Amino acid sequence: MNPYCSRCAVTLIISLMAACSSAPIRYYTLIPPEAPQAAPAKAATIAIDVRAVHTPAQLDRAELMIRTGPTEMTLLENERWASPITYEIREAAQLELQHRLAQMIDSSSLRAFTKLSVTIEIQRLEAELGRYALLEASWSSKLSGASRASSDIIVKNCAFRAYEEIRSGYAEIVEGYQRETRALADAIASASTSSGNVSVPCQTLSSTSD
Repeated sequence: MNPYCSRCAVTLIISLMAACSSAPIRYYTLIPPEAPQAAPAKAATIAIDVRAVHTPAQLDRAELMIRTGPTEMTLLENERWASPITYEIREAAQLELQHRLAQMIDSSSLRAFTKLSVTIEIQRLEAELGRYALLEASWSSKLSGASRASSDIIVKNCAFRAYEEIRSGYAEIVEGYQRETRALADAIASASTSSGNVSVPCQTLSSTSD
């Protein structure tokens, strides 16, 4: 090979590698920014403990993953979670539960309870660019009082599914996941604080489109 051509080829390869390595890495979070408050927010007097979030093994990684075909999923090397996805979901759900219960705390049906314990299991967290974001989960909760008597415990076991249409962009996918996580926390708060000491399956469906 012509030495000049060889040098050109090497230069081109190095340039391409440099271009790839300089691509920015973007980090995303499900935890919303703190909203400005006109007045101090009322604190929930019920302790909230989101103890565990289980996710499928393929989701337990730093990179975002999207569906790119009927049988194909693609890892996005430059689009990453700011912290482990289990932490992201747990913290986002706990913050929303605190907000929701603070709004509901004046309800007489809640005054006898002191703690809400929640376990979440994520079955699907899936998106397709320009099409949709999907969250499917099951969860269990226990609302308990200070006396720990059986009459002071409400147990719920529920399923949840939320689907949102997404027009474009990875940031919009994460924003869809944020809204779905808030909807999950809303469903947990509403079902867990409903009257009656019951332990039965329940289903909450959410579907939105702009």
